[in-house]
Amino acid sequence: MRERGSKYRYVMLIASTLMAMITVGGLNSFSILYKELLDFYDTRAGDTAIISSLCIFLNFAIGPFANFASEIYSFRVAMFVGGFLGFLGLFLSAFVSRMELWILTYGVFSGIGFGLVYSPCFTVVNFYFKKRRALAISIVLLGTGIGSVVFPFIYHSLIHCYGLQGAVLVISALSLNICVCAALIRQPQELQKGKIPLSKQTSTETNSYELENDIIKPRRSCCECSTRRPIREIFHFSLFRKPSFFIYALAFMCSIYAYFSIFTMIPGHARVQGMSSARVAVLLSVNGGVMIFARPVVGLLADSKIIQKRNIIGTFLILGGVSSIILPWFTGYYPLLVYSITQGLFPGSFFMFIPLLLLEIVPLENLPQAQGLLNLCLSLPVGISQPLPGWMRDVTGDWTVSFRVSGGVALLAGLLFFVEPAFRTKCQRKRNTSR
Repeated sequence: MRERGSKYRYVMLIASTLMAMITVGGLNSFSILYKELLDFYDTRAGDTAIISSLCIFLNFAIGPFANFASEIYSFRVAMFVGGFLGFLGLFLSAFVSRMELWILTYGVFSGIGFGLVYSPCFTVVNFYFKKRRALAISIVLLGTGIGSVVFPFIYHSLIHCYGLQGAVLVISALSLNICVCAALIRQPQELQKGKIPLSKQTSTETNSYELENDIIKPRRSCCECSTRRPIREIFHFSLFRKPSFFIYALAFMCSIYAYFSIFTMIPGHARVQGMSSARVAVLLSVNGGVMIFARPVVGLLADSKIIQKRNIIGTFLILGGVSSIILPWFTGYYPLLVYSITQGLFPGSFFMFIPLLLLEIVPLENLPQAQGLLNLCLSLPVGISQPLPGWMRDVTGDWTVSFRVSGGVALLAGLLFFVEPAFRTKCQRKRNTSR
């Protein structure tokens, strides 16, 4: 396909990387604001964490709608609107006087806005890269690592110079760059008007999938359907009838809880030990810095097919879970520094495996629905990943239980990736027997 072979796909890859850097890097760096909000409003750890948690929850929950809007109105329009809403939420947050209002401005407005950017940002890249798809995704994720390194220092410096509200005002202006990057995105030929395979999948009377040979094949309609498909097609819950999709969804739900919980536990644990905001910024930046170097290497390893992708991520999650379980036995800055490194190197790599493993189950043209549905599943653990550790800390008086629960969930995720082939084999045996 000519479009895929053109050099412009690298422009879109860079634009997607920059949007990922601003969106995810900013979300991960909320931990700096989290510590300032605790001190400024003198609120409980769990209650304050709701702000970031709601934002991240919506970021994933509207994944199906974001991909649907990208197919109907184009990726460019969806991302541009998302960038503006993200800016609007941050801009309004700079002028509110009560912490509770942050739930509406940052939590809801910015959450919806960033959600319109996040899922399409990773989905569109898959249409333009085939041989080096894992490497391309790892480059986009590289943006999240760079953002996680740079943004904590930017946040810390802005707060030091302008205070909490002034810093958020400047950050809102930085988020407008998402709109600039979104303008560079082109719609894939598969999803252009008159060439959309997805619009031909369903007739007006049926919307079902055939599950054969471990691939979900859509039943084609004999007639040409409109490019505006019924809203019921946003959710293809029939995917859950596929054992591999169900296991992967459950494993990724555990993975994302274990990963996002660290952005509450690290600054909270550091604050209890009397560490400064500058040291907290270093801890979060190191986590992102490790991801910068680790993700491209992991991407090359996944593309090489030397080791199966699910075994790579399963091993990484188990190692990350063990580090979370043993951390409470150590105190001080350097154990937390080592912990930040391990979390960036191991659990932090799971994002890039989401589209890669999904493409082992569904064809490329079905990826927007599959990834959107999976993001909807991920919204629940994301929603509780930050307030829950804070509430456990409020109840127990320290962060020990929070770290060990996170570690146990990561171990479960790793085991699920390893046992997934057993469920696939069992399903194949049942299908062969029924025949």
